[in-house]
Amino acid sequence: MSKEIMEEYSTTFFDCVLEYPEEVQQDIFNLYAYLRVVDEMVEQTDADGKIYNYKEWRQIIADFHKVSDKYEFEPEWLASFHQSMFTDVIKKEHTVMSMLEYCKGSAEAVGCMMARILGCTPDADKYAKALGRAYQIINFVRDYEDDTSRGYHYINDNFAFYCNMFKNDLEYALKGMESIPEHLRAPIYKANKMYNSIAEQYL
Repeated sequence: MSKEIMEEYSTTFFDCVLEYPEEVQQDIFNLYAYLRVVDEMVEQTDADGKIYNYKEWRQIIADFHKVSDKYEFEPEWLASFHQSMFTDVIKKEHTVMSMLEYCKGSAEAVGCMMARILGCTPDADKYAKALGRAYQIINFVRDYEDDTSRGYHYINDNFAFYCNMFKNDLEYALKGMESIPEHLRAPIYKANKMYNSIAEQYL
């Protein structure tokens, strides 16, 4: 179920995840499914307007907590993520500063969770945060039309400005690639290349 959720909603990163060993794949699927379910809880429906099955939600949440316990996720990461998600209930118009604040939970905390799954130590957290933020910002650019059609204005239409933010964050994040075990780096490089190609379309 978690794999199907990521395949449906993660238009860029899913193919990269498939290159990881099976156990790592499943942990990432379980992480992503939880992130998606919390997001949909805020809006109460999925993209097609359907209420999610509560039993499925319970299983997804249980699977996520197994991953969280396995890698000893920091409690503040989850708290920060939840805070950002529920910000969507009360704030739909963002400045650059409030968007970056939103990214602390929606992207930087998630970057740290991913870093633990990939075997990184806390020393790499600053790079993981930058990479998560970079991916989030370029997703805002890619999904601008869809987000604004639903009333969410995370960024304005000065796409080049945000693409340059993405590139700066990515450049910094790349300094931490050696923190990832060598056999787990290739999917991240692949994702970086895919996101860079998206950015180039808007510069």
